[in-house]
Amino acid sequence: MKVSLSPEFALPRDVLSATKGASRSFEEHLLQFSESYLKEKLDGQLAAILEQGRRITKSMSLSDLKKYRNMVADFLKLCISQGLNCRQERLSTRLGRSKVLTIIKTVDQKLIELAEALLSENKDPIKILALTDEIRGLLLDLYA
Repeated sequence: MKVSLSPEFALPRDVLSATKGASRSFEEHLLQFSESYLKEKLDGQLAAILEQGRRITKSMSLSDLKKYRNMVADFLKLCISQGLNCRQERLSTRLGRSKVLTIIKTVDQKLIELAEALLSENKDPIKILALTDEIRGLLLDLYA
């Protein structure tokens, strides 16, 4: 049995030219989609970290600090697993030695300072706010 199609069932010319002109492979589409998905996920996590930082400055509770630290740790794990830029800075000391500081170590140090500020008897909301903003800035440096 032979089926013959009439010319009215053919694809329009603009559709044919669009399919011929598209030279992007499936791999390129998948890579673009995964990059946009990762960007959206990291943006969402950064927004949640910012909101949790605001909660810390208002409540100054240890449970909020624990949640904040877990959120920052999850963000850093995702950044490291996806191979985002981890910049290293080389600093020279007075004795001529060079130090290599990475952003992750600095974020960890700032989290410890934040915990100490919350555990101290004189809880200074300005200092806590400054530390959360500094941590957010470091995370943005890592992300960008």
